[in-house]
Parts: sequence; structure tokens; C-alpha cells
Amino acid sequence: MDEAQSFSGTEEFQIAYVNPLLQRILRETSQGLSVSGLDRLPSDRKFLFISNHRCIVTDAALVSLNMLSSGRGTCKVCVGENLMTTPGVSELMLLLNGVVIKRSGARRDVYTHARHVAAYLARQIGENRYSIWLSQSPGRTKDGNDRTDPAIIKMLGLAGDRTRADFEKLHIVPVAISYEFEPCSTYKVRETLLRREQGEYHKVAGEDVAQIRDSLATDKGHVHLAFGEEIRLDGAPMGDVVQEVVDKIDAQIRRIYRSWDSNHMAHAILTQASWDLDTPYARVFLHRIGSQVAELSAMGLPSIRAREALLQLYAQPVFNLRLAAASRT
Repeated sequence: MDEAQSFSGTEEFQIAYVNPLLQRILRETSQGLSVSGLDRLPSDRKFLFISNHRCIVTDAALVSLNMLSSGRGTCKVCVGENLMTTPGVSELMLLLNGVVIKRSGARRDVYTHARHVAAYLARQIGENRYSIWLSQSPGRTKDGNDRTDPAIIKMLGLAGDRTRADFEKLHIVPVAISYEFEPCSTYKVRETLLRREQGEYHKVAGEDVAQIRDSLATDKGHVHLAFGEEIRLDGAPMGDVVQEVVDKIDAQIRRIYRSWDSNHMAHAILTQASWDLDTPYARVFLHRIGSQVAELSAMGLPSIRAREALLQLYAQPVFNLRLAAASRT
């Protein structure tokens, strides 16, 4: 306890404890981390990093700790209030400089809280105190289709009048994190299929903790962290500013997302394209998919639909990239 109290701030604690812990986790559960784009961002500026979201803890931690390691200071991490009620998780989020986002309760209370948070985030960036990590949607991507929720951008706009200048003051930079092997893929597919069948999904007690534990402990393969470019707004009509921000974030995330052989193989299977499925890599990947299908089937889910949903989870970034390339053409 005395040693913990000797730190003068969160950054020193992260450097001494959190960063080495994350590096050890990556050594033991991945084939290594690669980073692109960070060196192109000005080092004397704070940013609002709007990121795709695949893993409850690792996504934000990778951004924050790579910023810290490059001498740019740590990030504040926006986190949903649901995680702050889970013992152990709330403490972890505070160690990552967490900023709580209220998502439930009376509409007036949620709106008032959103205004306070938006003003706070804008002040951190405007006064060059902290960069911010914020997920592009309230929860993790469950189907592999990384999309920005306009409600997130509308919330940010509450710090001003949602003008072009208000958003550009935030120095928004899209971030894409890609894992060769999707964290908690069985949980995600289970939720996807149950939502399709029942129209809703309710987490059981302890599910967040279980998913955090599994996502940290399981094999991630190669991991890539891609920082995009600060977005510039072109001059759309005033009412379209929010959608313009959304579209620019989505376009960058889809472009800078690094697709692995796992993604391309799943895409080839779903589209019946040519791909050699008799290589050592293909056999290992298909065995992984087969094991997860068996796990989902044991939960009572149809094996055919479970396999399709797993492959879709991996293939969707390739579909998105090809769709984006076709639209540019």
C-alpha cells in the first residue's frame, strides 16, 4: 500500500505496473503487437481517439499505453457505467483513467450527464491536458461490422453547438484495432444469435468479468493498432455535420483496419472464393472455428447458424474494405 501511495499520479503507476502487465499478457497470448500511424500525429497535441471496439479492456489499454510509451502522456478512457458496478473491473477502469458514461436512468438525468461529460472531454483536449479514448459505439462489435453510433457524436456535440468548428476543436482521430483471432468470439456470436431469435439479450451475473478474463487469457494471434488521420470536415449543410463526422470515422476505420489471413479465409469460405484450405494455417483456423461451433452447439444454438455467424464475424472487415474500395472507384 505504501508503495502505491508513493506514485505522484496515474501515469507513473501505469508505467510501473500496468504497462509491464499488458506487455506480459501480449507475450503470452499473442504473436506480437504492431503499431502504425502514431508517429504521424503531432506530439504536442491532445486527441479524441474514436476507436472500434473488440475487447473490453485491451483496446483502450493498448491506445493509452502506446501513447504513454511514446512520451505523449496517457489517455483518459471513457467507460460505460455498467462496468463500474462490477467489483474489480471498476478499479481496473479507474487505473486506466476512466471517465464514466451514464447510459441508463431518466432521460433528463442521462442528458444532463452527457452534457457534463462532453464539456469535460472538450476541456481536457482544449487545455492540452489529456487525450481521450472513446469507443465508436456503446458496446463491442458483435458481428465484425465496425460502425460509429451517431448518438456518440451527438453527445460530443453537446459541448458546443454541433458546428463544424466544435467538432474540429476535438482533434478527432479514428483508431482501428485488429486481432487475428477475435477475442470472446463465442460470447459475441451467442449474443448475436439470441438477439436475432428473441429480439433482446440480457447478460447474466458475472458475464463481464468472465469475458474480461477470457479475452486477456486466450490466444489473440497477431494484433495491430492503427492510428488514422485527424478528420477534417468538408462543409456539409449544418444539419448533416454529425453524419459527416460518422461517415469520416467509419471510412478511416475500415481503411486502416488490418485484415489477417483469418479474415480473408472466412471471407473466401462465405463467398465460395478460391482459397487453399489444406495448409497448416487453414487447418488450425478451421479447427478453432469447429471447436467454437461445438461450444455454441452445446449451449443449444444451431450449429449451422453458429458457424455462419463466426465466419461472418471474421469476414466482415474484408467485406467492408472491398465495399469501400468499390465506392471510391
